[in-house]
Amino acid sequence: MEQPNEPKSNRSSALAMGAATLLASGLFRQGLGLVTLAITARLLTPEDFGVAAYFLIATAFLEMLQRQIAIVLIRLDDVTQDHLETIFTFQVIFGILFALIFYASQPLVSLIGIPELVQIIPALCLLAITVAFRSPRFILFERKLQFGYAAGEETLIRIIYSITAITLAWIWRDFWAIVVANFCALTARGIWTFSIAPMAPRLSLSRWRDSLSFSMWSLGAQAAQFFSKNMPQMIIGATLGLADAGVFRLGNRISTLVTTQLFAPMQRVIYPGLADVARNTDRKDEAFIRLNELLIAIVLPMSVGMALVANHIILVVFGFKWLAATQVIWVLAPLKALETLQANVRAATYVEGSTKLLFARNTILLILVCFFMSVGVKFGFTGALIAAGVASIAAITMTLTIAKRHGTRTFFGPLTVAWRSIVSCIAMIAVVLLIASAFGTPVHVGWAFNSWDEVPRLLVIFLTKVLAGAFTYVATHLLLWLLVGQPDGVEKVTLQFSRRALKHYLDARTAKQR
Repeated sequence: MEQPNEPKSNRSSALAMGAATLLASGLFRQGLGLVTLAITARLLTPEDFGVAAYFLIATAFLEMLQRQIAIVLIRLDDVTQDHLETIFTFQVIFGILFALIFYASQPLVSLIGIPELVQIIPALCLLAITVAFRSPRFILFERKLQFGYAAGEETLIRIIYSITAITLAWIWRDFWAIVVANFCALTARGIWTFSIAPMAPRLSLSRWRDSLSFSMWSLGAQAAQFFSKNMPQMIIGATLGLADAGVFRLGNRISTLVTTQLFAPMQRVIYPGLADVARNTDRKDEAFIRLNELLIAIVLPMSVGMALVANHIILVVFGFKWLAATQVIWVLAPLKALETLQANVRAATYVEGSTKLLFARNTILLILVCFFMSVGVKFGFTGALIAAGVASIAAITMTLTIAKRHGTRTFFGPLTVAWRSIVSCIAMIAVVLLIASAFGTPVHVGWAFNSWDEVPRLLVIFLTKVLAGAFTYVATHLLLWLLVGQPDGVEKVTLQFSRRALKHYLDARTAKQR
């Protein structure tokens, strides 16, 4: 267990280094993921992506389930070998349980009328068992604020998945490429965790009371949130067909590229960090405020920027057949950015021990999402997309309601602490739209494919928008910060980090020259 008197500067440095490490690995992995997505999207059809979406949703659910079982080890004051064995036993029990549930669900799944979903059920049964074999001791690295191992884990499985998915998609040209690639990646993850954090896989339930009371409410809360996020995809596929489901998945995947996908590894820093602050200091509210400010400052401009150039990305990278995914990005990208505040709220709620509140919130949200989507799909794909946007707004509203218990203790507090980021995003939008109007809009939406001669022009427009938008956001942010007296905030943290990085680089260069 960590010492209570560990200097605050050491903990802050560990958190900053952990966040930077996970962000760097996240940038690499998402770049590789985008390349993989682009290649597989050109090799496979929207129908294949629709089938794969269901498989990936089930896989993500299994991963979330197993992580929530183990996450109690971060919160406990003292972790023993008995705790580790109990957590491992719960992982195995839940893995077997869900393998049986998947197997028993075949008659029900067949009623949906999509034969491919029945075909992948045996693979899901095997995957449920595979995901369960993961070393609980591995999560203790996060408890100790050592996030390099987590970065290595995520990077490893991304590389294995990308190589396997691209290779098999080229050979098979169907959804089984994604299924097998996912299985290979998660098998490698289990091997990695046991090799880095070895432990004897003994079965024991001696510490079930310490683990189960927290884990069950946590599991319920996470399960409800998981299904509220993925229910739009599931309902669209079941009612509008696999093609629309595939288009929605691609658009949603790009929308969450800098939120759920890029920022997810960094969210692994939030809970251990807040738990550490709560154990060792009385500045939990201040830490919560700073996390909200930092999150919005990074995620919001990247998501909004993604929406502003979505048409270029879809046409050139993925192809004309995926053009409908553009409107998914326009609607969901900015909303998904604000939804990431839920990560901070969830972490603060875990530290507080109020997992029942989180469970109630997520259950109500799941009911609302099901209602909105059941109405929206009656009006086709556009109606379903609007319903998904309304559901996202409901999620943000409920997140802000719970956030009143932490930080500024006000409803709009998590947003107002980042007002400079929001104003800077508005300025960025105005500049990019002005540039778009200056270049003009082609009459034919697929104009980039008329001739390869058009590609350089499209590249110039794209780069102009990106560079002008980035400059406008940063410049506006710094200007506002200077005008209000340079208060503590994300600007000061960024400048201090840049100075330290530059000093470290110069010192290393000087030492090398000597």
